Amino acid sequence: MIMDVRQINFEELFKLHFKHATTLDNEVMVFDQTYLSSKHLLSSAINSPSRIDAAIFILCKYGGMTFSVDYKTYNLSKGSMLILTKYHVVDNVFINNNCESVVLIISRNFMRSAVRGMSVISKMMKTVKGHLEPVLKLEDNEMRDLTETIDRIQKYLKNPGHAYHSNIVQNEISVFFMEFLHFFVQKMGKNDTNAGKKSRGEEITRKFIELLIEHFKEQHEVSYYAKELCMTPVNLLRTITATLGKTPIQCIGEALVSEAKTLLRNPNASTKQVADDLNFGDQSSFGKFFKKHTGMTPVEYRNRVQGEK
Repeated sequence: MIMDVRQINFEELFKLHFKHATTLDNEVMVFDQTYLSSKHLLSSAINSPSRIDAAIFILCKYGGMTFSVDYKTYNLSKGSMLILTKYHVVDNVFINNNCESVVLIISRNFMRSAVRGMSVISKMMKTVKGHLEPVLKLEDNEMRDLTETIDRIQKYLKNPGHAYHSNIVQNEISVFFMEFLHFFVQKMGKNDTNAGKKSRGEEITRKFIELLIEHFKEQHEVSYYAKELCMTPVNLLRTITATLGKTPIQCIGEALVSEAKTLLRNPNASTKQVADDLNFGDQSSFGKFFKKHTGMTPVEYRNRVQGEK
C-alpha cells in the first residue's frame, strides 16, 4: 500500500471547523468566505497528500486559490467551482487572502441519502470520477443559482427547530446536485429530458457503479460484480453495455487506469507500490495492463507527467 496519502474523514474536518460553520449534526457544513480565507479551511487540515472522505464544493466569488489534485496543479478563480470527492488526492493548498468563496461539505452517507432513488446518482459518480476536471468554469447564471441553493441550505441549517429540519436540508442538497448536473449536461451538449425516468437497467447500472467505485482496486473480474448483483456475467454485460455504451470490463479497466495515473503522479510512489495498491499479481502484469490501455509504460507516463511540471 502507498502509505504517504493521508485519509481524512468527515468527522476530523467537523471537529476542526464546526464552531465556525453552519452544520447539520456530523453530516453537512457550510462556510462563508470570511472563514475560508482567514483560517484556510483546507490547508489547516491538509499538510500532506490527503484524501477526504466527503464531497466538497467550493464556489469562488472573488480572488482565487491554488492547489494540487491528483498531483496536478490547479487554479480556482472567480466564477469557477472546485469539486473534491474521496477519490481525489489533495495537496499544496494555498488560498489568497482576498479569496471570497462559498463552501459546502457533505458527508458521504448524507450525500447518498440525498440522491438515493435518483438516476442522477450514477451520472454524478461517473462525472466526478474520471470524466470531469476538479475545477469547473461556471456562467454567471450558473454561479448565481448554485450559490443561492447553498444559501438556502445554510438558511435551513440555521433553523434546527423546524419539524422537518433534516428533510428540508436533504431536499435542498438534492436540488444542488440536480442543478449542477443540469449545467454539466448543457456544457456537454447532451439532452437530459429522461433523467428522471429510471429503468431497471439504469438501476442495475447505478448499483454496478457503486460496487465498482468501492471495490475496483481488489476486484478486477466481471464475475464478482455479476455475483453481487445476482446476475450472470452475460446479463450484466448486456445491461451495462446498453446503458453506458461500454462493457463492464472496460469500466473496470478505466477505473484502474484512472487510479494508476493518479498514483503514478506521486513521485514518492514506486511502480511496484502502485501495482500492489491496485492488487496486480506483480509489477510486470501491471506494466503490461497499463501499456495496453495507455500506449505507455508506467515509467514513460511518469516521466511525461514530470516533464509537464
